[in-house]
Amino acid sequence: MTSFDDADSVQVAAVAKRYEAELITLRLREAGVDAHVISSSFELMPIPENEDFETVRVMVPADEAEKARRILSAPSVPLPEDAELATSGDEKE
Repeated sequence: MTSFDDADSVQVAAVAKRYEAELITLRLREAGVDAHVISSSFELMPIPENEDFETVRVMVPADEAEKARRILSAPSVPLPEDAELATSGDEKE
């Protein structure tokens, strides 16, 4: 893993909940990407607690950004070969 430096980091994800960012970060770290969570919630903006104002970002070193995006775009759990994906028109009777 490379060393984390704010100046050389880029955002690869932005979510509303810190736990979502932590899960994304764990997934990236398991794949060898040095990911970190940065929250712009109350610490930076002292306003009443309101989820609409919170953005939690997942940051990685710039040289690992493409790898991180590939990891995040792939399914986290491989599906069995015979799995059928539901579509919006599928309804059970």
